[in-house]
Amino acid sequence: MSVDKKYYYLKLKENFFDSPQLQFLESLPNGVEYSNILLKLYLKSLKYEGKLMISDKIPYNTVIISNVLKKDIKLIEEALNWFDQLGLVEVLSNGDIYMLDIQNFIGKSSSEADRKREYRQRIEKEKEALKEQGQKSGHLSSEKENIFRYNDLEISKETKSTMEKDKYIDDEELDLDL
Repeated sequence: MSVDKKYYYLKLKENFFDSPQLQFLESLPNGVEYSNILLKLYLKSLKYEGKLMISDKIPYNTVIISNVLKKDIKLIEEALNWFDQLGLVEVLSNGDIYMLDIQNFIGKSSSEADRKREYRQRIEKEKEALKEQGQKSGHLSSEKENIFRYNDLEISKETKSTMEKDKYIDDEELDLDL
């Protein structure tokens, strides 16, 4: 029995840090710290699809974020303020924090899906290796073998009906170039 763990991951494009918001953010004093905090908050929000939650019932707040990230609470408050102004997060009136645009970055997988993906990749690699060797994967490599195999199938089908001896295939009638 397989254990089907869920894995969440963040997919960032190579130009993630080139966006105007991140360029501006990193130009600020403590800007690199802010971008680091932003990435960590993205990661923390993955399980709840962008909402910063510790569990199903406990949302993150500035104090909790400060403790979890081991950063000064003032730095966290400044970062969240900048994130809000840049449209990277939305802080609701009840204190819930949503990471905006997170849906562009979320990926989700499971150990079972990973196993299947690795299996398919292994098959594709083997197919590529066979193609490089000049063989077709999943097919017989020569036409003669195809004819021979086809005739074997025809013979085996017809041998089931041994009552009709006159329907046996004679090698001379097949005109095989073996």
